[in-house]
Amino acid sequence: MELRQLKHFVAVAEELHFTRAAAKVHVVQSTLSASISGLEAELGTALLVRNNRRVDLTTAGQALLPDAQHALAAAERARAAVDAVRGLLSGQLRIGVIQGLGTVDLPALLTRYHRSFPRIEITLRHDPIDTLVQATADGGLDLAFVSRPFDGSRVKELSLGAEHLVLAVRHDDPLAGTGTVALTDLQQREFVERRAELRTRMHIDSSCAELGFERNICAESNTPDDLVDLVAAGLGIALLPPALVAKSEHIVAVATDPVIPRELALITPGERAPSPAAAAFLGELLSTGAGQPEMSGRRERSAV
Repeated sequence: MELRQLKHFVAVAEELHFTRAAAKVHVVQSTLSASISGLEAELGTALLVRNNRRVDLTTAGQALLPDAQHALAAAERARAAVDAVRGLLSGQLRIGVIQGLGTVDLPALLTRYHRSFPRIEITLRHDPIDTLVQATADGGLDLAFVSRPFDGSRVKELSLGAEHLVLAVRHDDPLAGTGTVALTDLQQREFVERRAELRTRMHIDSSCAELGFERNICAESNTPDDLVDLVAAGLGIALLPPALVAKSEHIVAVATDPVIPRELALITPGERAPSPAAAAFLGELLSTGAGQPEMSGRRERSAV
């Protein structure tokens, strides 16, 4: 079993698509298929179920994936540690990011980081909060930008401050010229929302429930960018991070009363020290004045 084979397997397991996985690891698809077939032959079992439309993991593949991710992460840390001793910081920095990240200008931060450490390959991954937290704890990500609440038992947290969600409406909506709107005045409006099992949705539902306000939700999506498009099309209104609203010229932000806070945090694995690449990124972040001075362990606090 070779690290190359594990890298190819993890790429397919994460993408669930051979063409995208081959592009991710910079090989042709036939090489990727042959590599994984060799790994399956060595292990004596199928790891993937292939069909014309998608790829799925078998039970054996699901069992292998966490250990394969850990092995690759350990190899990367070992390589980076040697490079750091040589004064040639290189390797890979894998960052998870929620959509609509505020309080941190991530593109500008990554640009400065790349100029300082041009040999480090940067990979960004967008996923739901719980998925990013688990991937960080398991070693699939070096760090992640998330919003509370989340399960912090296996990660360390760096507070990045808070912002308020805003009401996103079409530019020609009667509320567009309103400075502030009471949430309880929206009883008759239709909302587009995230799926009910997602953390941000649960946080919003809880805040509305405290007011005795149950929203009328006409459409759901697991992608915040979809919500922006649906609001712009006039299907409904939505509670979104200001950064997402600012990206569209077709919708505007309206403040709410009461406000719904969104606390942002950067997380790193709780059971091991950051990789040299991640440590350098944390140094770059702290130099901007963002976050608390030190990483903290799990916070004993109620979910907001």
